[in-house]
Amino acid sequence: METIVIKIGTNILTTPKGKLDLNNLRNLCNQIATLKKDYKIIVVSSGAITCGSEYMNIKANSIPEKQAAAAIGQILLMKEYSLFFNPFSYQIGQILVTKDGLHDPKRKNNILNTIKKLVAQNIIPIINENDSVSTEEIQFGDNDELSSEVAILVKASKFIILSDINGVYDKNPHKHKNAKLLTTIKDINNKILNNSEGPSSKTSKGGMKSKIIAAKKASDHKITTIIANGRKENILIDITNNNFIGTTILHNSTT
Repeated sequence: METIVIKIGTNILTTPKGKLDLNNLRNLCNQIATLKKDYKIIVVSSGAITCGSEYMNIKANSIPEKQAAAAIGQILLMKEYSLFFNPFSYQIGQILVTKDGLHDPKRKNNILNTIKKLVAQNIIPIINENDSVSTEEIQFGDNDELSSEVAILVKASKFIILSDINGVYDKNPHKHKNAKLLTTIKDINNKILNNSEGPSSKTSKGGMKSKIIAAKKASDHKITTIIANGRKENILIDITNNNFIGTTILHNSTT
């Protein structure tokens, strides 16, 4: 059974008013529940700071504010995931990691063993950066780097990054109406990196550039990456059926 790592970013879990987008979270959970019949699914989810900020009724701008919001919001976010998976009789397992943990051989192996055990018990692992003690992904990345590290760790066959746009364009589609979607990328070169820009919204951290860098890391380990719009109906189902609008970044052995 193939393993798929799905990265769910802040921007597709946040409404224009800065609240947790429960409708889209429910939609994604429904799709994941369907996919679990045929795939091993591991989720890397942002959204804790959004949940905490909403609960505290603040705009978390400083690092300490974001860490405090994450400490509260992570509990609330997991509660919503649990509620949405409950109708399918799926349980979730929370794993909070830091970048150091994925680079230390012993801790890295412990994380892998935890993921394997959860999957073996038909439990959905939901992984997030431990934002209350770690600041790296808060400041840049929105879990893009973390999710690629997880995909490499579990030897995923597919790494799906859900964003708020349809994929990688030859220029920023929010600023250029004539931007063209790149449906397939065989080689991530400097031109593609230079054409990608920073965050597309106030809630997103790394923007497309950090996603492309994450995809490059996965590609180097023979993992195919798909970047697609997480707000499109049935996007995860369509991706697994190879019938979707988005960007497929081929891994090295297929180029």
